[in-house]
Amino acid sequence: MLKQKRGFLYILPGLLGLGIFFIAPFVASFRYIFYTGIATPEFAGLGNFIELTTNEAYRLALRNTGIFIVIGVPLLTVSALLVALFFRKSSLVRQTMLLPMIMPVASALLGWSAIFGPGGAVGWLVSALGGTAHNYFQEPFARWVMIFIFVVKNLGYMAVILAGAIESIPKELEEAFALDCSSTVRYAFRIVVPLTAPVLFFVVILSTVNCFQIFREVYGLYGSMPPESLYMLQTFMSNNFARLNYNRLCTASFIVSLFIALIVSVYLYVQRRTEKGRTGV
Repeated sequence: MLKQKRGFLYILPGLLGLGIFFIAPFVASFRYIFYTGIATPEFAGLGNFIELTTNEAYRLALRNTGIFIVIGVPLLTVSALLVALFFRKSSLVRQTMLLPMIMPVASALLGWSAIFGPGGAVGWLVSALGGTAHNYFQEPFARWVMIFIFVVKNLGYMAVILAGAIESIPKELEEAFALDCSSTVRYAFRIVVPLTAPVLFFVVILSTVNCFQIFREVYGLYGSMPPESLYMLQTFMSNNFARLNYNRLCTASFIVSLFIALIVSVYLYVQRRTEKGRTGV
């Protein structure tokens, strides 16, 4: 009992910070979700949700965010799985790949601008090959460049997580599989994926959440008005915050929170089912 109390004291500062700076503001925002106006709020019921469905900017942001997640998350997950398999014995490679995640956004954007911006390395290479150089941060390249940046930034972190899961697989299984097939890719999808499914699904969830965090790079490059293909939910909410439209902002953020909560709930359900299947309890 004493150890439990001591453990609670250790996590108490984190719980207080979570409650004061995250949970309390989230609960307080409910008054904006179901009301219109700020100075003299009037009850609107589901009116704010209905208004969002007819808002062209919101529909564009929702579509772009969906496209980014559908393309970026599977690409990142598969890439991280392959990197974890091929470089799981090289800690130096995995640690080096963590650098894009810990690097300050402003510094990283300077580097990316030197690669994809006007007069950058990619434009120079295209010109050298006889093509026409472009500013690859603009349409029609903007979305694909940002997905590439997203994958590179998160690849090392996801690969480290998956490498740990792969190392827990009994060596006998890998040796037995190697007797029939020497393909690392086949080993990945026939052995690794089924045995590390809960961890793999966790990586998918984490990648999905990180898709929303790419807003920092988008805002750093374009400000409040990015190219059309990069106008995503974070941009929509940031612009409404700047215009003091708290009702629309809180309604949109509530929908995003529900979406993430649904994904996490599915993950926890799958994890419980997997553990139950292994232990029978």
